[in-house]
Amino acid sequence: MYRKSLGLLALAASALALATPASAEWHRAETKHFIAFSESSEGDLRTKLQRLERFDAMMRQLFKVDDTVKVTLFVLPSIGDIQELAKNRNIGGFYNASAQLAYAFVPEKLNAYREGYTAETVLMHEYAHHMLLGGTDRYVPLWATEGLATMFMTARFDGDGGITLGAPNPTFSQAVYSGSRWTVEELLQSDTEKFGSDERIELYTRGWALAHYLWLSGKRPGEYVEFLKLLNKSGKPVESGRKAFGDLGALDREINAYLRRSGFPAAKFSADKIDAPTQVSIREATPGENAILQFRMESLIGVDKERSLALAREARPVGGRYPDDPFVQRTMAEIEYDAAVSNDLDYDLAEMAADRALAADPENLKAMAYKGRIAAQRARAGDQGSWALSRRWFLKANKLDPNDPLPFVLYYDSFRASGEVAPEGAVGGLYRAVVLMPQDLDLRARAAIELIRSGELERARTVLAPAAFNPHVSQGNPMRKLIGKIDQGLNREGLLAYIGEAKFDRLYNEFLRPDAARELADDAKKTDAEGSGDQNEASE
Repeated sequence: MYRKSLGLLALAASALALATPASAEWHRAETKHFIAFSESSEGDLRTKLQRLERFDAMMRQLFKVDDTVKVTLFVLPSIGDIQELAKNRNIGGFYNASAQLAYAFVPEKLNAYREGYTAETVLMHEYAHHMLLGGTDRYVPLWATEGLATMFMTARFDGDGGITLGAPNPTFSQAVYSGSRWTVEELLQSDTEKFGSDERIELYTRGWALAHYLWLSGKRPGEYVEFLKLLNKSGKPVESGRKAFGDLGALDREINAYLRRSGFPAAKFSADKIDAPTQVSIREATPGENAILQFRMESLIGVDKERSLALAREARPVGGRYPDDPFVQRTMAEIEYDAAVSNDLDYDLAEMAADRALAADPENLKAMAYKGRIAAQRARAGDQGSWALSRRWFLKANKLDPNDPLPFVLYYDSFRASGEVAPEGAVGGLYRAVVLMPQDLDLRARAAIELIRSGELERARTVLAPAAFNPHVSQGNPMRKLIGKIDQGLNREGLLAYIGEAKFDRLYNEFLRPDAARELADDAKKTDAEGSGDQNEASE
């Protein structure tokens, strides 16, 4: 897929040397909520996923998140492998979600670089973000997102099958007790006010302190929930905070006293309350999967115009060796499609790969999606009859699995790309896709625009807010600007005019050229940098 912004957990790990990817055989594992590819032993992989299912069950209980699309994990041997694959020496793992796939890359091992960081805590931090974005009817503010993720990443797996939550995070302990230490009011304003990159640590440290106090101290029961209700209704964080918390200065003093304690309260979730699934099915990867996975991972993370051609050339010998392996051929369809879109090539090689995947597996939904995508691109190039063909493929994929968000999105986008008004069924499918993959920020933007078109401005703001205030998105991003326009009281016509001026379709249309999307993202980062004098880590 094209290179795009990733939700990155930065570890400032530039001092760690890159490692050469290991050549061990891969395993594929699957549980109720996860699919994992790993070169670790079967026993280690089973333990990892069972613990993650326990963590997932606790999070779902706390946030009332329904089962949706599974998250795919790629467990690489070391942090160096993660950094080399992502071309970024300052990360320890990353997570991203789209209608096509929610996934995370995590290391099997994390060298003792910083106290409190382990491969598992990296994963739990990022998975907490996944859960916090899991609701379609609420958003969680910036400080709470990072504060809670920092709190959840220290969850302790107890020997009796339970989980204990609330241990201090040693990674940020020094920063918690030093530095400028934002006030509560400054924390609340962080969603809407610009701040320097040197202040970003406050979201993790002071955010952790406020979240921990509201959740676990027992001193202000129900106030966090009340604050979220007020915030999601009004969109005014400071006003909502004063209504929910009262005197914000008094809350500051309470937090400061709380931090001077010799110990912190914890919450214990017993095994019977967690009730996590324990079944893990594990098999050795097929020879084709072993051969193509390195190319699959790079394609998934995203490639630019030049690299897309090189990746296709490098992967073709593997595709030729395994013509009957549906995973290989579905991967080749993606790689060839991206190379064709980025470089204005024909789609014959992509279509042949999709056809081979379907010949080996007639119910391969992703191959169907690429057949439809290819038809849509040919329609955009002038073959107008191909629009109908593309939609037949998307409808066929949807019928195969009505709980996969991708066919809904592609069907909707086909109307936007063709210049037609999306029919009611396509818009309804878009809303359903948001329910199935609420973590996809682009989906939220599409849905919010449709809600604005229908005059449902309050609902549009609610749907858009988690994307606009996501901690891994630049403060200058178009979604946050659109939220600002809604908060300024612009009516439907004014908002639609702004959406047209900002050219949102360049960013949120599946069938437009990827470089157009990159241009708009670059514009957002440039605006943010000019306005604040620096760029946030999340714009990587």
